[in-house]
This record gives sequence, C-alpha cells and structure tokens, in this order.
Amino acid sequence: MKSIQFFSRSTNDEARFTEKLDMLLAWCVTPLQFGDHRPFAAVTLIRDWRMDAADRATRRHCSPPDEFLQDRLFDWLDSSDVAAHPENIRSVSLLYGKLVKHELFSYASYIQRLIARGESGLSVTDLTLCLLEYSATVDLLIAVIDTFHRYSTIWACMDEIRSIVTALDNAHQVWKARGIQSRPLLSLLLDFDAGRYLSEASRERIVADITMFTQALQPSTERPDIVPDVLPEILLLAGDPDQDAPSLLANSLWIKYRKSNDWAWKVWDNTVASLRQVPIMTSDEAGRRSCALRYGILLWHVDQHLAMGLDGEVLRWFLGPGRNEVAALNIEAWDLLIVVLLYLSVHGALKTTTILQGVVYPAWQQAANVTANQPTSAIETFLRSANEICRRLLLLDEINHDLPPVDLFELQCIRTRRQDVYREAHFPLLASSIPVLISLQNNKVISEEIRGDSTSVRHLISQNQDFRQGAYRNLDAIRAAFEDFLHPRDTHNGTLNKHLVAGLRLLLYDIDVGDELSEWPAVTSLLSPWKIAATMVQMQLILREMGQELLCDPTSPSAHTNLDRLILMLFSHSMTSEEAFYVGEMAKGLDNAVTGKFVNNGLRCITERVRASTSITSSNPLSAFQRAGELLLVLIHVSEPLRKETTLPAVLEISAQEDFMEALLAKLILMEPLIISDSISDMDETLIQDMRLFLRLIQFEMGFRGIWTAKLIESTSTIVSSLFTVLKTTLFAFLTLQIEIPIDLKATPFDPFRHYPSMPPTDLPPGLPVEHRKQILSLLPLLPDSCSVSNMVNSQRDATGNLIYGTPVVNRPWEWIENLGEPSTDANEEDKDREDKERLESRYTIKNTGSLPLEDFGARLTGDGVSRAVVQDSDHRRSVKLRSFEDGLSGDNIFERDWRETRVDLQANIGSSAGRQRNEMDEEASGSSQLASSKLDKRMTPRGSPAPSNVSRSSTRGSGGSGASVRPSPQGAVNRNSSSTISDIIDVDSITPKQSSSQKRRVSTTDVASDDEIEIVEGPVPARISKKPKVKPSVKGRPKRK
Repeated sequence: MKSIQFFSRSTNDEARFTEKLDMLLAWCVTPLQFGDHRPFAAVTLIRDWRMDAADRATRRHCSPPDEFLQDRLFDWLDSSDVAAHPENIRSVSLLYGKLVKHELFSYASYIQRLIARGESGLSVTDLTLCLLEYSATVDLLIAVIDTFHRYSTIWACMDEIRSIVTALDNAHQVWKARGIQSRPLLSLLLDFDAGRYLSEASRERIVADITMFTQALQPSTERPDIVPDVLPEILLLAGDPDQDAPSLLANSLWIKYRKSNDWAWKVWDNTVASLRQVPIMTSDEAGRRSCALRYGILLWHVDQHLAMGLDGEVLRWFLGPGRNEVAALNIEAWDLLIVVLLYLSVHGALKTTTILQGVVYPAWQQAANVTANQPTSAIETFLRSANEICRRLLLLDEINHDLPPVDLFELQCIRTRRQDVYREAHFPLLASSIPVLISLQNNKVISEEIRGDSTSVRHLISQNQDFRQGAYRNLDAIRAAFEDFLHPRDTHNGTLNKHLVAGLRLLLYDIDVGDELSEWPAVTSLLSPWKIAATMVQMQLILREMGQELLCDPTSPSAHTNLDRLILMLFSHSMTSEEAFYVGEMAKGLDNAVTGKFVNNGLRCITERVRASTSITSSNPLSAFQRAGELLLVLIHVSEPLRKETTLPAVLEISAQEDFMEALLAKLILMEPLIISDSISDMDETLIQDMRLFLRLIQFEMGFRGIWTAKLIESTSTIVSSLFTVLKTTLFAFLTLQIEIPIDLKATPFDPFRHYPSMPPTDLPPGLPVEHRKQILSLLPLLPDSCSVSNMVNSQRDATGNLIYGTPVVNRPWEWIENLGEPSTDANEEDKDREDKERLESRYTIKNTGSLPLEDFGARLTGDGVSRAVVQDSDHRRSVKLRSFEDGLSGDNIFERDWRETRVDLQANIGSSAGRQRNEMDEEASGSSQLASSKLDKRMTPRGSPAPSNVSRSSTRGSGGSGASVRPSPQGAVNRNSSSTISDIIDVDSITPKQSSSQKRRVSTTDVASDDEIEIVEGPVPARISKKPKVKPSVKGRPKRK
C-alpha cells in the first residue's frame, strides 16, 4: 500500500482533495461494489496521507492536517446520500470504526452507536495471531491457516502482512521443534512473504527445510520402484471396520513404494475402481458411506506422505484415462465418489479447482454437445452428479450430517477452498462454463428435468456475490467467454444467441428477463462510473448478436429495427468524454454493417442537434450544438477501426450525408457575419468553440468515401468559400482539414487546384502565426520561393544604356551558371592539392569554379576520376592497354578515342609478304618521312578538345596543350605520301574496310568502334570531299624497288 499515492501531496487544492475523499468513502460503503477489503484499504490510504501531510507541516511550521481531515470526514458523513442510506449503516459503522482506531476521526456523540457497532471487529488480527501461537492440534492449526488464507486481501489492506509472516515463521519453528513439518504452513508462509518480508537467512532456512522434507518423503533413486496396476489391499479396505486401517494401509503403501514416481496415481486409480465394487458388496446406504469415508481417510493419509501432495496426481488422472471412467459410473458409485471428493476438499488434499476442472466442467461440456443419436442415460447421471458437487462446493453454506461439511470447522474449510475458484488463475475457466450451461439449456436431447436443474445451478452461480465480484474484476474474461461462444449460424432456431445475451445480463446486473427476450435494458441508467465497464461488455455482446442476425438475413426488418432502436437509445443519452470513449469501445471489432449503422444514425442525431441550434424556436440552441460535439466523440471512437483499414469502406448513406452537410451550411451562414464583424480580442469564446466544433464535424464527414451528388457538391462548394472568408479574419483551425475534393470528369485537362480559392498570399492577415501561414501557403496554388533565386530578376539594357528589369529568375541554376575562371597553376596550389588528396585518402579532389554551390545539384564525391595521359600520343595501343587496368573516366574527345581504339597491329592483320614490302618501304622512306613530319609539326597549331573535359580543374593543371592531338589523318596512317593535311575533315563513312589491295590495312569487324561514339559534324562540307577517292592510296603508282 505504500507504493499507492491516491491523494495529492499538496493540501492547497482543497476542492480536489475533497472530491477524491468523497469518491473513496463512497466506494467503501456503496452496495454497487464488492469486497470486504474496501474499508481497510481506504483507512490505510487516508492514514498514509495524514502522516505525509503532518511531516510537511512540521517542516514548514504550518498547522497540522488533523483539523482539516476531521472537517472533511464530518461533511461527508452529514451530506452524503450513500452514507445516509439505511442499507449502508453497517458499512459506514465499520469504516468509521477503523478511522477511530487509527485516530483519523474524533469521537462524536451523534455517531456513538455507529462507532460502537464497528468495534467488534477490531481485535480479529490479534486473536488470530494468538491462536496461531498457542495452537496445540493440527486441526486448530489448519483452521488458523485457513483464516489467514481466506482474508488475505483484508490483511494486505490493513498493512498487517509483515506481522503475519513473522508469526507464521515462529509457528513453523515451534512445530518443527515438535518434529512435525506442516506443508500448508510452509506454503502459506512463502505465499505471504513473496520475497519481501523475511530476511535472506530466514528464507534460506525455510527452503532448506522444504528440501529436506521432500527428500525424506520421496528419496531420489536411479531405480524407482515399480507399482503393480492392481493393488488388492485397497479393495480389502472396504470390509475392514478398524478405524486405524486407512492410516496403516497408507503407511505400508508409502514404505513399500515411496521410491516410485506414480504410486499415488495408482492408489487413486485403484480407489475409484474399488468404489465401483462397493455397491455390489453391500446394499446398506449408511454402510456404503462409511466405507467411502474410510477411502477418504486413506487418500488423506496418502496426501500427507507426498512431498507435492495428491492434488496434482488426481488432476492428471481426471484429464487422462479417468475422463472415460467417471463418465461410465452409475448413480450408486457416484454417491460414494462425491463423499470422497468432499472429504478430501475439506481437509485440503484436493483443491476445489481440481474437482471442478476434472469433474464438473467436463460433465457440462459433454451434456451440451450430446446429439440425438447418442445414449443419454450415462451422460444425465454424470451431469446430475456434477451439479450436486458444484452446489456443495460453491453454493451451499449448510451443515449436513450425512455429507461433508458436518460441522462448523468443515464449513469454514469449504468456504476457504472456494476462494481459489474466483481468483484470476482459475476464474476464466469458470466464466467460460456459463455459456456452456446456456447451450446445455437449449439442448433438447437432455431431459427437461436435468436441463432445469442445470439452469438453476447457473442462476445461483450468476447471482453469487463472490462470483459477481470476480466477474467485475475480470470483465475481459467474461466478454471473451460469451463472444467466443456466440454462434454465427445459430442452430437453435435463433434462441441460443438471445439466451446468451440474457445470461450475461443476469450475470452482470441480476436482471432475469425469463422468456421475454425482447426487453431492452435501461442503458441510460447503467452509464454510471460503477457500471459503465460492465455496460460496455453487455452492449458489445448485444451488438455482435445483432450483427450475426444481419449476417444471416441482411434484409431482416426486425434486425434493422432493433439495431436502430438500440443505437438511438445510446445516442439519446448525454455523455461525458469518458462515457463516449466506452460507448465507442462497444463498436470495436464489429462488422462494417453494424459500424455503418452506428455512423449513419449518429450523423442523423448530430444533424438534428445542428438544426436545433439554428432554429428560432429552439429553447437552448447553444447546448444543442454542444450536444452534437458529444455525439461526435462517440462517432470518432466508433469509426477509428475503419480508418485503420487500407481501403475505407463507403458506409455513409447518401441521404444522411446530404442532410448533414445542409445543416452545417445553415449553421455556417449564421456564424459567418458574427465572426467577420468581431475582432480577435472581442470575439466571444462560445463562438470560437462553435466554429472549432463546426470544423471538426466537417473533417469527420469528409473522411469517409461516398458518392458526390449534385446537392452535396453544391453544399461543400459554398462551405469552402465561406471558410476561406472566415479564415482571413481569425480562425485557422481548418488548416488540418483533409477534405476529399470531387473529381470533375468533364474537366480537361485535370486541374488539382480547380476548387481552390484564388487568394494571393498578400491577402492573408498580417498577424497570422508563422506556422499557420506556412500551412495556408501549402494549400494555395502557389510555389514557395527558393533562396537561390530570391529577389533576383532578369535584366537588360536598352539602346540608351538604361537598365531594364525583366521577369523573375526561374529556379533552374543549371541554365545560368557562370564560369569564374580557370584555377591557378601556382606551385603552392599544387602542393596544397597533393596534401588534400593525402588527407582525404582520395586520388582526386573537387574544386568548384561555378557561381553556385555543387550541393544545389546533389553533387557528391564518388571516387571515380578521369584517367591521365600516361604515354605519348605516338603509342596509342599501349595507352589502351594501360587504361584497361585503371577504373575511371576518359578525358579524350571522340576523335582521339576513336583513333586510339581503331588502331590495330599491322603485323597481325596484313600478310607476311605485304608486311615485308611495307617494312622495306618504311626503311627507304624513313628519312623523308621524318623530314615531312618536322615540317608538318611546324605548320600545326595545338587546339583544345571540342568536347568538355570530365577531369577536375586541379587534375589538368599545368597540362598546357596536352589536350590537343597532333596526329596524321586516318588516310595518312596508311599512305604516308598522301597529300592530305591535318585540317581536313575526316569522312568516316567513306572509309571502307574491304580493299582489293594487299597493302591496304585490313580492319576486323571487332575492332571498329560503335557508331554511337562518332560525332557528326554539322555545317557546310568542303568541295574537296567529293573528290575524296582521288586521295586514296594507289599501289600501282608507287615505284617498285628493283
């Protein structure tokens, strides 16, 4: 409880403290809540707050909070309707008795009787601890342990767990000194401690005791004993009247088979088999029950000889082979087995949850699923016995002299054992069995008498206070149990689903409608802070049942009428935001048909409220429009699952959508002159809230897809125009609207800004916030300015020299960048460039020579570069080979690359005779060729490449005219005596690889460059090109060497 901070630490907010105190005290005494722990929890929370407030008052030299707290408690007692109700007097008495004990409330004369009637329960803790200390028998020890276990929640709320753990540890040491190890005592001690109160030494000591106790009862061995399947001594116990016979038999079985792992399981199996033989052995009913008690005592002693108890072995047997055996028992054998089960439950050998899970729930399930072609006599016997066991374990609080419980002690044990049934671990199984009983009620194969008995059991369980408290603690388990059992195809003439709804209503509200299934619950009265969660569970089941009915018959008028009636009943109730959230949660998980009903009926209700706010005869138009906001919250929660789908279904009806937009247009027409006429500071707050709600209504409706009728388009067009008019004045909330604009199929071409108002940015209010201004500009059909061209225009000078400004500069920097000049060729710059390459670990550097940063173009350093000239131009084949081993781009122009890539080795392509002839000619003309080459070099002027270079400026620094190529023409490469000059334009198409002469260079098709790499030179062609064939080399005219 120390970790819970219910009240605020500040005492300045008296209204907030009073509100929370009233809620806490009302929760303690109201009959709408359950649990005996409530007053103890409230007192502990108030006491902790008083202690913290007193410490702060002492530090701050302020008055203590005692007087303030006394006044608040007196005011609640005098003014609270819950406290004044006659049925709550006892609860109020108990609560204020606890407050008096902890000195949180003063003794007053007019509540003396109430405080006195609450004093009787103040010494229960001290009395129980005293009994634990001085208990001398095992039965008394078990009674004290059961008391602690049963009221564990109350002890926790009283903050007494630490003292109880200490007392249990002392009792364990006392009983251990007597030579007795109590497994229930050790189990309760570890459960209450939970690793929080005992010291590490004490906890290690207890664990060591448990280990030693377990090893003594079941020694570990590599060769476990083998227990025979049939133990005849167990059957012989039925005829042995000695009172010590059961304990002696249990001791002998343990001594003989204690090293076996399944000896307890086989003892139980033989016991059930013996119970089937007892009715044959004796016909006396009293003798049979006496025999059954002997078997119960035997099994209890067997439980004492087991380290982990008998409960786990019995449950394993029930869920295994025992399932078929118990179903085949006759009525006489069942009478004996019931006695054994009740005896073991009273003495703690079997848990109540084990008996329910192994016997009761399977009987209900088999009876619910039995068909007409199966025998029903054995199933009805099984079902009747299971109902009897359920009554005695869960429902009856009477002492019976024939069957356990036979005295008050055993009745206390039964009440303690049933607490585990309603805890979180087992309660979902019990909750899931309620729909099974409802299905059993509709199964006509079972006799009417047995079905009536099962229905009576279900009603008693549903109206039990412990079960209802567990249901309100585990509403999710209740909803899952009923929703999973809701049949899409009801095979019981449509009555099963309706009985499920009626059963849930009885379980949550104690309303038994009987056969009148058409009655609707008073939903408006159930939307309270104490019942709203339960109402949500019930309404979810009702809506799912109606959805199943619509699924089976979509045209059923009764289904549509009932669903519309229920939805309108919900919408007719005024709701807070919390209630609207819960109502929205009701529709989650429903199909689109039911959700569409919700949305359409909700729009109709909102339309009525909007029309009422615009009506002259309306008594309170403002409240009517705000009521529409409450309904909008409900629809938002309802439609949330639909908006998460990738394709939003068209759930809106055309008539509902048109009426809704028409009503909103009428409301906007009334608000528009009021908004325009007022300034921001003078505008009424109510008007601002109405406009904000109006925009939210527009946003919600436009979020759904639908058919754009002519009436709807006309209404929305008028609304959009009016909204922009209102926008220019004050309101900016519409910026977040996401409106679906209808597409006009006749408009050609498509204009996305067709429906946008033609408003320039200058018309926007100057006081508009920056973030809102950006959002509005994004809605207008205008492009934002770029910082690169901001305040820049194209200019020119006229004939007189005056500067004339033209159009603004378009943000296309790639069209108007300028070159700032060639980079410097200073030696220091080269050293700096080399240092940059080493620092960046790159072969290349980038230096911008343009007027705009390269980041505007998305430029980045990739590591690729332009290969430099590694050899002289005279040996191009070697250059090609070297370039093939280096990744990078080429800095050559198209002619240089074509020349280099198309040069081939003449020795490899020309015949040997022609090659020798050419070598001889080369030797003869070597002198003249060198002379002609020197003359040619004098005539030529180096030229730059006509193609832009890809290499960086720094990488080509100092290269001079290396980009120019001083080469003979392709024809000159074949005929060195040709008269062509370097200025001739090469006609690539005129060069044919096919020649008749052996001296002509033969070009392989694989060595010819692709046509895509050849640049076509445009312009006038010189006249000499037509005489191109005259310059072709002629072998015949060449003088032969003799």
